[in-house]
Amino acid sequence: MEEASGRTADEADGPARRYYEACVGAWRAPMQLDVHDPAALRASGMGALDRLSVRLLALWPRWLGRVFLDTTVSFDPDGRVVHTTDVRWLGVPMKRSVERYRILADGRRLEVSGDMTGSGEVDATATGATYTLRWLGVTIAQHTEREPDRVTVHQEGPGFRGVQVLVRR
Repeated sequence: MEEASGRTADEADGPARRYYEACVGAWRAPMQLDVHDPAALRASGMGALDRLSVRLLALWPRWLGRVFLDTTVSFDPDGRVVHTTDVRWLGVPMKRSVERYRILADGRRLEVSGDMTGSGEVDATATGATYTLRWLGVTIAQHTEREPDRVTVHQEGPGFRGVQVLVRR
């Protein structure tokens, strides 16, 4: 069934739409990253400077100031989710990524395009999502758990993992 907006009813009212509508706004988390298998990271195919960045983020001492993730979620005029992430140190942006998520007709699955690419799926309760993404030239798995004012993001890549606890700003 096609709506006036050009979206199917599932796209307009499905779990993915409800999930991202609940996430609209600005979020922040201290960056938490762990390199648990240096050999796997080295063999991952990630570029040397990107591997160095991952290692530095994992080893960054707190006394030098916390590194934070600042994210925003919104919708563009075509109904796609716009997700931005800024990595900041002492308030200075170090890296920015922008992705657009296109919710598919089943209302649960989505395609990710932009600085990261891949796919995802939101669970039937609209409180969790799983993604397979390309980041810095490697595939990472990501799982999120959404609460009203907190989103916990679990990330796993070749030789590294992270848990980011984003809180609404």
